[in-house]
Amino acid sequence: MSDWIARWTRRFSIRVLLGFLVSVLCLVLFAALAEDVLEQSRLVQVDIALANELHQISDANTIQIYKIISLFGYQILFPACAVIALVLAVRRQWLYLTMWIVALAGGQVLNLLLKTLFARPRPMFADPFALEVYYSFPSGHSMISLIAYGMLAYLIGVYVKNHYVRILVVFFAALAIVLIGISRMALGVHYLSDVIGGFIAGGVWLATCITAVELRRHTTSPPESPQT
Repeated sequence: MSDWIARWTRRFSIRVLLGFLVSVLCLVLFAALAEDVLEQSRLVQVDIALANELHQISDANTIQIYKIISLFGYQILFPACAVIALVLAVRRQWLYLTMWIVALAGGQVLNLLLKTLFARPRPMFADPFALEVYYSFPSGHSMISLIAYGMLAYLIGVYVKNHYVRILVVFFAALAIVLIGISRMALGVHYLSDVIGGFIAGGVWLATCITAVELRRHTTSPPESPQT
């Protein structure tokens, strides 16, 4: 029994440590990226060049596809998140429901605070494909989609024990997140560094939320002894 508890404690400590390290790493990366944006470094030149190139090569059909993909980063995502919250409430999964709400609401607030802090203007074109009214850095679609799809993949992983299913879930979640980020650049409403910044900032918050869930889940649920 003591050996089982020791192994459980070791696995739990590794999970919490890993979550903490991911949060710190993402925070350091975001700070470095934000410094480059503020100082108008070479990265900003890459941003502008890539934005102009994407705007030139895009046509009406591809733009329509990108607009549909972009909907899954906000307009379609939030009703889906409400459904997931309802399912968690019906199942009385209060811990996961609380963290689901905290992750999404906190991510939204954090994104607005960061946009206001950096106040970076959005890309401007004479013939824009889409229009947005608030600041550019970091991308809200990129940040919120990473938090939402990342948290959803985590929740599915909690309930589904099949490793192959878990891998597929993570793959499709990552694919959706990347495509949403690309769609925001192709539509001309964000620079590359906006999208990367959104991913990194979302990673900080997602790792923090998952680590908090793991702490709460394992401290309130003692390990069961192995069956003999």
